[in-house]
Amino acid sequence: MKLGDAGFLLAEKPDRGAQVSMLTRWSRPDGAGDDYVRGLVARWSNCRNFAPPFNLRVRSGLVPDWETLSPDQIDLDYHLRHSALPKPGGERELGILASQLHSTPLDRRRPLWEMHVIEGLENDEFALFFKLHHSQIDGMGAIRLLERVMSPSPETRDMPAFWEVAPKAVPKRAGSRLRLPTVSDLNKVGDAAKLVKALYDLQTSSDPGNASAFTSPKTIFNGRLHAARRVATQRFEVARLSRLAKLARVSLNDVVLSVCAGALRNYLVDRGELPEKSLTAGVPVSVRADESVGNAISFIIAKLHTEIADPVERLMAVHHSTTLAKERFKKLPSRVTQEALGSLVMGPYIGQVALNLAGRSAPVYNLVISNVPGPRQHLYLNGARMEVFYPISMVFDGQALNITFLSYAGQYAACFTACRDTVPSMQRIAVGTGEALDELEVALEKATSSGGVTQ
Repeated sequence: MKLGDAGFLLAEKPDRGAQVSMLTRWSRPDGAGDDYVRGLVARWSNCRNFAPPFNLRVRSGLVPDWETLSPDQIDLDYHLRHSALPKPGGERELGILASQLHSTPLDRRRPLWEMHVIEGLENDEFALFFKLHHSQIDGMGAIRLLERVMSPSPETRDMPAFWEVAPKAVPKRAGSRLRLPTVSDLNKVGDAAKLVKALYDLQTSSDPGNASAFTSPKTIFNGRLHAARRVATQRFEVARLSRLAKLARVSLNDVVLSVCAGALRNYLVDRGELPEKSLTAGVPVSVRADESVGNAISFIIAKLHTEIADPVERLMAVHHSTTLAKERFKKLPSRVTQEALGSLVMGPYIGQVALNLAGRSAPVYNLVISNVPGPRQHLYLNGARMEVFYPISMVFDGQALNITFLSYAGQYAACFTACRDTVPSMQRIAVGTGEALDELEVALEKATSSGGVTQ
């Protein structure tokens, strides 16, 4: 088990787990009867072959470890659950249920996953709520999982259950002991000194656009958490954000970060709590080379420039900050060193969480904002079409808000996950991203029509 994966296990508490969830909505196949979903659940109930990570349980002890269970040790009736909303369940009702399901930590006495099949949605749709532990999967891992068990064709049938298909590459031993990166690991593929220099530059750069760890202002998003979670959603056309990125000659991710920054700024202004100093975001970067169990991510830190009111000026400042971080990241010679940088940046924070100190001192950054590229075409499951995929992430003490954007079939699904008590009225942030996008679009079109945007 890698250090980063173990960190998610070490950091969680009995009432505050490190689970992540996938909430997907589906339209039934043409001509499907009222018993379509019931039949799907019945078929899955007989799928009792379990691939990693769905057959792995945490082995008790001081150091986290995995043990592999046989099929007769796994109670599928516990993991696979069938329920319904009162018809017709809309986005609000589904969001309330998702918030409740996501609030409950996974049971470590069992493999760390649950699949909830939910009927009763409007337009005769149904939903799948798939909850897993972050020690076993990251954003790109979740995408790979969906692509393994779904098809681009609506005609494909008799597809395997989610838990039956193994990753293309799995650890040699599922129960391998916690292993820390070593200097020899780094020297196999590059120079360990470059990793040290990147970390030094991160913390000492005098460039005003540089965002370093543990220098962010403490905000409402950086307090202590309670057990209940709140999930809110938004949807955007990818083409709309891409057009703005092209107009400003910045990346699509810069636009995503700037839109989030605008919503966060307005939320804090309304509360009278906007700090003079810029908020910062931890931005996950995938370094995945295979489909193995666990995480393959690193982090860059970027300033959101919430102190800047003008949306175009803010966008260009965010672009400058992300460019600095990405240039530093790209200088690292390999995926090993890139992932190690993320571990070194996050290590002290994970230690704070494990020691129950997080939320009492300066945050490593204010929140996590992820931008995950998903499938570009619609995917199908035994003829049912996936209409939307909401990625629900985790929050910890000291980081009470997470924003994740995931692209799928030309649309962005944005999911906002927060502690219900620490971040009140969190729905205003979700709605605020749409308002911030409108503001940026108007301001950017005006700026480009009058002579362009200054880089």
